[in-house]
Amino acid sequence: SSAASDVYKRQYSDSAGIEIIRKHAAEYIERRDGGIPSDWNNILLSAGASGSIKAIMALLRCEQNNKQPGVMVPIPQYPLYSATIAEFNMKQVGYYLDESKNWGLDIGELQRAIDESKKDCCPRAIVIINPGNPTGQVLSEENIREIIKFAHKERLFIFADEVYQDNVYAKGSKFHSFKKVMSQMGEPYSKMEMASFMSCSKGYMGECGIRGGYAEVINMCPDVKAMLLKSISAQLC
Repeated sequence: SSAASDVYKRQYSDSAGIEIIRKHAAEYIERRDGGIPSDWNNILLSAGASGSIKAIMALLRCEQNNKQPGVMVPIPQYPLYSATIAEFNMKQVGYYLDESKNWGLDIGELQRAIDESKKDCCPRAIVIINPGNPTGQVLSEENIREIIKFAHKERLFIFADEVYQDNVYAKGSKFHSFKKVMSQMGEPYSKMEMASFMSCSKGYMGECGIRGGYAEVINMCPDVKAMLLKSISAQLC
């Protein structure tokens, strides 16, 4: 009956996650970034950060000019990315971190990697893991600004994997979120498309065991965001 159907439907919350938890995540982000607004409607909850990373990366799978889409990832990297890129039949574009400079990220290396990749793929996104996994490096604010400028020049969607943001211990190191730096840079950079990721598996309790995380999606085209929400509608929260 229709009444039974209505009762059945009410057992599920939004696929993007329970509203009050999404609002709490947005409040946390605002506190972290010194008051820069965070809209809870841009928060997606997932089974660890991995779930939302895969859901958003899936949007980039379409070919352009008969070339595979490419995703820039750091080497060394967390193998979720290489596995997901292979699963989605995309091209991994590796850029190498400099071990001699405490695993720093050199913009010249980013340029080398993307220039070489354009021969056989169409680069669509760049993954930044900050603080790094497995290297543990923490990017400086200046380095983040350089990366954002590079991504803007190359028209890349930014994946800011920031799940270790509370695990910064080295003297003189400080975490800076990509969203905060991008916002402070002003236009055109503050209008760039980006997704940032956080997980309760890391800085809080139960390393990797508690499968709860979120993505904050920033400046995504409304039509694309609608498709994202539609694509996750099967993961009944």
